[in-house]
Amino acid sequence: MNLRQLEIFSAVMRFRTTIAAAEELSMSQSAVSNAIKHMESQLGFRLFERVSNRLVPTQEAKILLDEAEPLFMHQQALNQRAADLRAGRIGRVRVVATAELSESILPGVMMKFLTAHPSVYLSLDTRPLESVLDAVETGLADIGFGMEAHDRHGLTLVPMADLTTVCVCEANGPLASLPFVTPADLRDFRLVAPQTSNSIGLLIADAFEKAGTPYSPTVETRFLNVAARLVQEGWGTALLDELTVSSGRYADLAIRPFQPTVRLHLAAILPKQRLPSRLTNDFLTVFKGEAERRLSEVQNRDFTPS
Repeated sequence: MNLRQLEIFSAVMRFRTTIAAAEELSMSQSAVSNAIKHMESQLGFRLFERVSNRLVPTQEAKILLDEAEPLFMHQQALNQRAADLRAGRIGRVRVVATAELSESILPGVMMKFLTAHPSVYLSLDTRPLESVLDAVETGLADIGFGMEAHDRHGLTLVPMADLTTVCVCEANGPLASLPFVTPADLRDFRLVAPQTSNSIGLLIADAFEKAGTPYSPTVETRFLNVAARLVQEGWGTALLDELTVSSGRYADLAIRPFQPTVRLHLAAILPKQRLPSRLTNDFLTVFKGEAERRLSEVQNRDFTPS
């Protein structure tokens, strides 16, 4: 399969109809259909089954898409590089981060960085942690940020800060009057917390286990900022990191320390085989300074709503 065929295959996998894929690729529907038939003939197996006017991918198609993902990421990186050269930009920093950091600290970091470097092209992509690691490793991003990132052979993790977990609850609820919140205190409350399929969720679950309290969230979320929004909507109590609550978006909620302490390691993620540019290093410096400033404010502030 060549790159054009993979591009058509990827579009059909995303949209599940040849009409939408054709519109995305500026092709005719018949050209897309013929390309899929040709691929199936080349490969010797079916890629899609038609069910109720939609194309349902076969198991073989799903495996093929997973294997092709690195090629798509490399192609995207190459297209971005060509666009940068065409636009004559002086420099660029491509940042990728998880949703919590994209919403809390990174807008302020980007503002400070762009004030110092107004002619630099700066981009921010928001992804799950594993995809953040993939983007940096494949060259799609210059630098990434995440909590509890794990080592990979092709990546370097640069420690930025050690965060602790806090409890976010209704301002007028019984938890708001406590000096700190424990797993036992949360037993009778609807808990919104991280999935145990990720490392942060596992750390919190371990704290509950050590306290002799079952870890059974009513709602599990991948991103911590989503948990805070659910609490604002009146659904339960959430466990977050200090940087997420530093965004100022949750002034209507009470924020209490959580015991036992659950420490989360915030790191910058860099490619091991490529030296960071001067601009990337500058961005890293701004990020670290902003993280230290925000953590100092959080740790010295009474988060009882007025």
